[in-house]
Amino acid sequence: MNQLQNLNAQYLAMAAENPARTATDFEKIVEYMKGSSAIHHGEYVRTCFIPKIFTAENFEFFRSEIKTLYGIFQKVMDAYYADAGYRALFGFPPELEALILRSDHTLSLLPMARIDFFYNEATGDYKFCEFNTDGTSAMNEDRELHLAQSLSRVYRAFSAEHAGYPCELFDSWADAFLKIYRRAKGADATPHAAIVDYMECGTANEFEEFQHHFIAKGIPTVVCDVRQLQFDGTTLTGPDGQVIDAIYRRAVTSDVLHHYEESTALLDAVRAGAVLLLGDFHTQLVHNKTIFRILQHPATFALLQADEIAYIRAHVPFTTTLAEADWDEVAANKDRWILKPQDSYGSKGIHAGVENDEESWRKLVYSVDRQDYLLQEFYMPYQTENYGLAGDAFGKHSYYNLTGIYVYDGVAQGVYSRVSLSPIISSQYSEKTLPTLLVQG
Repeated sequence: MNQLQNLNAQYLAMAAENPARTATDFEKIVEYMKGSSAIHHGEYVRTCFIPKIFTAENFEFFRSEIKTLYGIFQKVMDAYYADAGYRALFGFPPELEALILRSDHTLSLLPMARIDFFYNEATGDYKFCEFNTDGTSAMNEDRELHLAQSLSRVYRAFSAEHAGYPCELFDSWADAFLKIYRRAKGADATPHAAIVDYMECGTANEFEEFQHHFIAKGIPTVVCDVRQLQFDGTTLTGPDGQVIDAIYRRAVTSDVLHHYEESTALLDAVRAGAVLLLGDFHTQLVHNKTIFRILQHPATFALLQADEIAYIRAHVPFTTTLAEADWDEVAANKDRWILKPQDSYGSKGIHAGVENDEESWRKLVYSVDRQDYLLQEFYMPYQTENYGLAGDAFGKHSYYNLTGIYVYDGVAQGVYSRVSLSPIISSQYSEKTLPTLLVQG
């Protein structure tokens, strides 16, 4: 048993010492979350009794691995801009390609991202799940969950014993945002900023939390819908006429393309260089799930060193388009595969063989849009024990784990943790979010 497993075993034992106390404190956590600002489309964030525990050493390992990944992303992006043949591998529509090519990826490779992966806590191995570079979210969930966990007597005792601390995800982004802006505009420049999304898709409470932190850092900031922006050919303004110099874009690229005709003020201002967009549309090169296929393409391997190729082979699950796959083989081996739309978010449209019987899986394989769907090797997530609800029953259960690393301007800043009773960790199933507690050991 390694150090991380020992820490989890200790927390489980502390929870088991007094079952009545554990159940009562869990009820307090749930009631807090119901009244918190971590509400998405009218639903409060579900959680478990035990936070996700990682050591400071674990986080340093994650930070180092992210540096390797970003070095590979840098070479992929450079090749996209330099080589039309390589660019064609992505297959993006002309309007998106044009938006990407006018973006300056050298200013900040990925201003904000959350790199999601399946981490095996026993072995230290991992496989990537998703690269979220547009609409990276859930920082407010982690913040509120830690406040909720402070109601747990076990959490307070464990945190004190191990010098446990949460990840800071708001001031650090305001600092990174300002750093990138000054990199572009000058050392003393301070922008008027806007946080924008299509509000029916976004998480307004989280935007407002970021707004508070931006303003506290001396950055005047508004929150608004993309469609409320106005552009007169020279100046971009918000709904109340506020001048906007820089945008924190939460709107994912697929939503921008879907609302293309309604988003002309934003797009025209970006094209005219009247506003700095963080992140700009080059982030789609990594956000689109086709990057998993591109990373394993011979044209990408030709760009990389031997250790980088070994890194991809170790951590990127085999991925191809469904159109290029042997459909009969895929249909006959359901537990080996997962189907993913190339450009989606929030686990929309994802189908895993392990979640289907033989007949329903066969129907999926032969009915989904083969040009739109990727076929990916399925990786079984690592399981840990925790106390929570299964249906209406509170008790100890086994949960599958997914880990995400928040990365601000290339620097790993914090951890996002989710678990599920099923192998597919999605809000469509039994997903729960855990606050991440980093400990010194």
